[in-house]
Amino acid sequence: MSRTLLFGLVCLNVVLATVTPVAAGHPPEEPDHGVNGTSFWDLWSGDEERQIADSDTVSAKEALRVTSDVPLDEPPEAAETWNQRDIEEMPATNRSTAIHPTGATLTDGTYLKNVGVAIAGVTPSTKALLSERQQPLYVAPNGTVLGTVDYRVAVPDETDTPTRRTEWNVTAHEVQSVTLLMDGEPVTNTTTDNVVRIAYRNQSKNVTGSQSLALQATVTVQLTETIYREKTVCGPVNGNRTCRDWWTKHVETHTETVTVEQTRQVSVYDPVLSGYRTTYPNGDMGVVVFRSQPWYGLHLPAGGIRGSWRFYVARDQQWDTLVETDGETTTTRHSPVHPVQVHAYPIRTETTQDAHGDITILDSYGRTFRAPDLESSVALDTVSGPYEGSFGIGARAPPGDDTQSVRATDLVRGTQSRLSSDSTATIPVNKSKINLTIQNTTANTVTVEVTLSDATTGAPIATVSRGGYIELEGKHVNTTANGTVQTTVSRRGDTITATYKPDDWWRTVPGYVGDSATVHVGGTVLRYVHLLFTLGVQVGTLLLAGFLIDRITGWGFWPPWRDL
Repeated sequence: MSRTLLFGLVCLNVVLATVTPVAAGHPPEEPDHGVNGTSFWDLWSGDEERQIADSDTVSAKEALRVTSDVPLDEPPEAAETWNQRDIEEMPATNRSTAIHPTGATLTDGTYLKNVGVAIAGVTPSTKALLSERQQPLYVAPNGTVLGTVDYRVAVPDETDTPTRRTEWNVTAHEVQSVTLLMDGEPVTNTTTDNVVRIAYRNQSKNVTGSQSLALQATVTVQLTETIYREKTVCGPVNGNRTCRDWWTKHVETHTETVTVEQTRQVSVYDPVLSGYRTTYPNGDMGVVVFRSQPWYGLHLPAGGIRGSWRFYVARDQQWDTLVETDGETTTTRHSPVHPVQVHAYPIRTETTQDAHGDITILDSYGRTFRAPDLESSVALDTVSGPYEGSFGIGARAPPGDDTQSVRATDLVRGTQSRLSSDSTATIPVNKSKINLTIQNTTANTVTVEVTLSDATTGAPIATVSRGGYIELEGKHVNTTANGTVQTTVSRRGDTITATYKPDDWWRTVPGYVGDSATVHVGGTVLRYVHLLFTLGVQVGTLLLAGFLIDRITGWGFWPPWRDL
């Protein structure tokens, strides 16, 4: 067992044996809202870590999640489940009291006070921490906006004087509507509930960049003001002028409407893929996939490719405290509502292949960002300095994989998309053939002609105009329009090798796979025939001399192979 593993197990045992009170306040202390234990502890990165007591029976995997922040390989569904159910914990109030989280947007009217709306989150969504200044909130084209609305009615004080008195009554009050606006345009669904859940569908995928998402709440109230006035009425009674007091009653109706909205900047996450595809001569599949927005990676049946990103979930701290007021006193209290947000952050500088996959990464593309610092309370490793965000990936996979089964793994849960023929171009990839001919040799150099052509059609391949090159004894050379190049290289041994290194197959039509050829420095067949002829003459002369000597001397050794 390695020292590192042994140290890790010892530390885990120490953690499991520690008896420490559970952190109070934030986050919630026990799984709830239909989220199981393992997934529940993934929702609270940045919070004070919970310690494991002796009485707790947990696995090593769960203990790791409970006691530390853990990077996630995908946005967890548990975040959506939690938010959808947690918003129901928002306390209800009466007309005299209003309650809001500290981040609510508030406004006052004459009778309607503390009219406020607060967005608890958009689900599903992911906040992408691209850099310190670029941190877009990506939302799915189909999702739900969660939030709350509240207000209170300030009833004017009644008056009572010797000649005038008033009485006030609230006859009606309500949340008239809560509407979702995207870039100022209303979304069809509205609600009149204090707890807001507005579903939206098919938001535009063609809008690039940021746009405003707003919850707009309209609240109305109707009050009656009854006014009593004392009047003195004088007139003749039985021939005498008599005066008496008289009270009149007049009722006035007061109606007020107040609208307030809270806005967040979002970017609709577009799941459409584009790129190129091919089938190699040996049957392998090749794909190049591009996205206009950062994405997590590529999934093929043979394995997966991971981009620069990983995920964590943390609560929205603007919902930690609720402020409650009745106009005379204001109190703050712990919020029972803890909406969480999925974050994507850069964990490495380049694209990598899953360990279990049999895939070759050909290239990766992206914009260069400078990695942001995570919140000091989030205990996760991130990139330091520049990194390349994943925007495009090129890969080669074994035969048998259909390009229709290729799909992107996105930063926003539920937005996975498949590669389709409508959004990709098919590019042929052919075999190439390389030939070498020795033109001249010296003691120190070799002059060679390289010919490069399409192995099927015989068409010349000009690397000078299409990218790629010929590697000839460590030297890079390019073939011209007729597919040939003649060059002189240093003589290093008995053979010369040339290898065609083609450019990426998707850059020029058709694409090619490379080829290699080796030739002996002696070069042509005539040189080998000349060598054999020279050796044959010399050997024949020796045999003839031996035959003549044997006949003249009678020594009897001819033929020399008779005793074999």
